[in-house]
Amino acid sequence: RFLPYISFLFALISSFLFLLPGIKEGYYYLWTIRLKKLFIVLGILSIIWELSFSLKKDTYSKILRFSASMILFLLFLLWEIDYLRFNFKTMIGMALIILLTIFYVLIYSKGICFLRDRLYSELSERDINTIESYSKALISAVYLVIVIKVLSIFSNFEVILNKLDNIYLLNAELIKISFGNILKFIVLSIILFSLLNIGKKLIKLLFPKNIREVEGGSAEALIFNIGILFNCIVLLSTLGITWKVILPIAGTLGVGLGFGLQTIMNNYISGFILLFSKKLKVGDIVELPSVSVSTLGNVSSSVFGKVEDIGILSTIIRTNDGVEIAIPNSSFISSPIVNFSLRDSYVRLKIPVGVSYSSDPQTVRKLLEETIEELPYTVKNMPKQIRFEELGDSALIFRAVFWIDIRENLWIKNIISDFYFKVWYKFKEAGIEIPFPQNDIWFRNSL
Repeated sequence: RFLPYISFLFALISSFLFLLPGIKEGYYYLWTIRLKKLFIVLGILSIIWELSFSLKKDTYSKILRFSASMILFLLFLLWEIDYLRFNFKTMIGMALIILLTIFYVLIYSKGICFLRDRLYSELSERDINTIESYSKALISAVYLVIVIKVLSIFSNFEVILNKLDNIYLLNAELIKISFGNILKFIVLSIILFSLLNIGKKLIKLLFPKNIREVEGGSAEALIFNIGILFNCIVLLSTLGITWKVILPIAGTLGVGLGFGLQTIMNNYISGFILLFSKKLKVGDIVELPSVSVSTLGNVSSSVFGKVEDIGILSTIIRTNDGVEIAIPNSSFISSPIVNFSLRDSYVRLKIPVGVSYSSDPQTVRKLLEETIEELPYTVKNMPKQIRFEELGDSALIFRAVFWIDIRENLWIKNIISDFYFKVWYKFKEAGIEIPFPQNDIWFRNSL
C-alpha cells in the first residue's frame, strides 16, 4: 500500500541527484537514470497491484497483475535500451493505459458474467461457454491493439512498429511478408475468428425459441462456412499474399490440386448444398443405412442419431450411445439418407403384441388403447390405432400404432420398453395370457 509513495519519492530524489556537481558524467549518471526509470515503473505497477486486490475474484486479480507486469516489464526494457523515449506527453499515455486496463478488467470480469446471465435462458450451456471463451479472447486482443495505439500516439513506439514492418522474411515483387505483418496476422486472426464464433451463436437469438435449435443451427453452420472464406481472404491480404499471387499458382498447379484436393472440395461444396437445400438441418434425426461404423465394441450397419453440427468438411452426428461420429458431407449427397424430421418431427411407431387364442379381442384392444393414452411420449392430437393383424400359429397378433415427437424422444427402444412394461401388468390383471409356441405331434406308427 505504501510502495507507490516510496517508489515515486525515490524517483523524485533521483531527479534531484542531477543537481549535484559531477553527477552528469560517467558511470553514476547512467545508473541514476536507470534507478529513476525503475522507481517510476515500480510505482505504476504497485498502483495496479493495489487496484487488483479490490476485485472480488482472485482469478481476475491474477489476470490484471500478470498482464500489467508483462506490459510494464516490456516497456521498461524498451525504455532502457532507448527505443522508447518518455516525456510528460508519455505520462499522459501511461495514465490512459492504466484507465484502459481497469476498464478491460471490469469488462472481462463483470461484463462477460452479465452477458452469460442474460443468455442463460436463451441458449444451451455449450453455446454460452463458446460465447464466453471467445469473448474473453476478443476483449484481450482489442485491449492489446488499443494499448499499442496509445503508445504509438504518446511516445515513439511507432518507430519500433515501423522497424518490424521493414524486417522481411520474404521480400519479392508480389509477396512481402515481414515480422510486422505476422504480428498483425496473429492479432487480426484472434479478432476475426472470435467475432465469427460469437456471431454464429448469437444468430440463433433471431429465431423463435421453439425452432431455435433447428433453424438457428442451420443458420449458424451457413454463417460459419461463409465467414471462414471471408476471414481467409482478409488474413491472406494482411500477411501480404494477394490474388495476384494465388491465381498464377492456382493456374500452374490447378490440375495437381484438382486431383489432390477433389475430396476436400467435394465435401466443402456438399456442405453448402446441404445448407441451402435444407435437406439436412442441425437437430434433425437421421439414419445413414449405407454407412457402417464400429463403436464401443459393437458393429452397426448404419448410423442413427442427431445432427449436432454441419461443418466445413463433415457433419457431426451424435448417436444414442453419446458417440459423436464425423460423416463427410459428400456422403449425404451421394448416399441415401433417412431423415426422420425433415418437414416435421412426428414419426409413427408400430409395436406388435401377441395374446393367446382364449383372449377376448375387444378387451385386448381396450387395454392397448389405455396403455397408449398413459404413455407420456404419445402425441395426443395424432391418430392412434389398434390393429388386429393376424391369426398366428400360436397367438392372436395385434399391433399398437401411435405417433411420437422423435426430436424430444430419440430413445425409441426405451419407449417400446415402457409400453411393454405397462401392457404386461394390464394383461396380468385382466387374466390375458401371453402365448408360447404350441405344436401338435402325430405319430404315424404305433407306440
